[in-house]
Amino acid sequence: MEENNGNIRFLSAISYIGVLFVIGHFAVEKNNPDLRFHTFQGGVLFASFTVLYFLDFLLYLALSFVPELQLIAGFLLTLAISIAYALMIVFGVISALKFEQKLLPYIGKIAVVLRTRLDETRGK
Repeated sequence: MEENNGNIRFLSAISYIGVLFVIGHFAVEKNNPDLRFHTFQGGVLFASFTVLYFLDFLLYLALSFVPELQLIAGFLLTLAISIAYALMIVFGVISALKFEQKLLPYIGKIAVVLRTRLDETRGK
């Protein structure tokens, strides 16, 4: 049983690192509530920051008529997004390693709403 807990802890922790949340969906322990929580929250985190980086890129393109503003705004916004993403990853990994189901700021609330709607549509 200890090995199983170690697997769940490891899979839960890596769920916050980029696209690695997918591994938890295919794991043998995929029905474990802790792993499901962290995997889903990690997926929402990844998707949210992918959208933010894409919007940042669009803003960068939109500001191409003012190169100085493009560089400054693009750099600062990308830096802010990257720092926020790194902090969320750290918070998620720490929570997973402690076997706690803590909601990440903003992302956790979105994940709960999405999970609730998904479960309702599946009839659970």
